[in-house]
Amino acid sequence: MSPHAGTGCRAQKKPVVVLAGEDRNDRRSLRIILEELRPDMRGRLVEISPPVRLREASPANLAHRVGKLANLARARAVRENAELACVFVHEDLDAADSEAYVQTRERVQKALEAELGNVHYVLAVWEMEAWLLLFPEALTALVSTWKIPAKYRARDTGRLQDPKRIMMREVTKAPRRYRESDAPDVLATAVALGCHERPAGGNRSWDRLREDIAQCCGRHLQQR
Repeated sequence: MSPHAGTGCRAQKKPVVVLAGEDRNDRRSLRIILEELRPDMRGRLVEISPPVRLREASPANLAHRVGKLANLARARAVRENAELACVFVHEDLDAADSEAYVQTRERVQKALEAELGNVHYVLAVWEMEAWLLLFPEALTALVSTWKIPAKYRARDTGRLQDPKRIMMREVTKAPRRYRESDAPDVLATAVALGCHERPAGGNRSWDRLREDIAQCCGRHLQQR
């Protein structure tokens, strides 16, 4: 079978977009962003649950892991009796933004494209919590005591040291500290308030995700 099987245009089957990530919170967060930025994805998003571990893989292990992920994505589309339009794969870089981000993203993206064709590797810098720091209004709206200190506002959040620690130690206070399971609710609140369109700072992995979403719908989804 061709490695691109399942990504061609077959008008008789509905197109679906498969979401993969490190855990359920990542997939829920991706779903919220995708459905808000492209409402035509609603009803087309499906998930695969095995955790993604690609960025630190050796070349041989990367090919093996990508192959397994691709097979799971195709099988998920078959279960839906659907055409596989594209795949979004989320993983945290767990390091500050640098040239290493570009190199890692390009290496994994190329491996994914070789196996799946239509795919977007969403590598968050540092991590998804760096995206949450872009939305102080949403954080406070979700929990009134959560406030981003001024020194972290209007910054490139991908270059802040350990955004998860900042969220847990400086933005949120006992007894209601931030947990990773809060990430989807923060993003859903940002969407409800409309502040996802006016981030208080920058993060190029967030900008890259928005570009990928536009490309996905423009090239992969609207053709079907």
